[in-house]
Amino acid sequence: MLKFSRKVDYGLILLSKLRDEPGASSAREVAERYRLPQPMVANILKALTGAGILASTRGAQGGYELARDPQAITLAELVQALEGPFSLVECTSGEPNCKFISLCPTHDPLQVVHRKFEEFMSGLTIAQIIGPTRSSATFTQPTQQACP
Repeated sequence: MLKFSRKVDYGLILLSKLRDEPGASSAREVAERYRLPQPMVANILKALTGAGILASTRGAQGGYELARDPQAITLAELVQALEGPFSLVECTSGEPNCKFISLCPTHDPLQVVHRKFEEFMSGLTIAQIIGPTRSSATFTQPTQQACP
């Protein structure tokens, strides 16, 4: 059964929070609010920052905030940032791992299914997934200096 990993699930929760409450939020603050494990939240925030989805700022007023509008962030980007390249089955990873690939009657059809999933995830934005904002806030580009 296909399902999102816990990282992707938590990533959606964190992006929703950061979208609804503009301004920098710390990993501890977000973890406590949603009762999530702080080390995992910190790792997710770091990965999303590395992917350019979030911006981070150091200091007493620092924390994480959206680097881009949720309408410009796709589910494919989120999955890639948190889980690495999407691969429906081993033979879609681009590496010939399967010794039966030349005999397999499902190889080509699974390639088509894989591409359809990729297209779907690339066409679905975070804004479409998490729905309308719960506050009157709208996205604004972070103004503080981002950390490397």
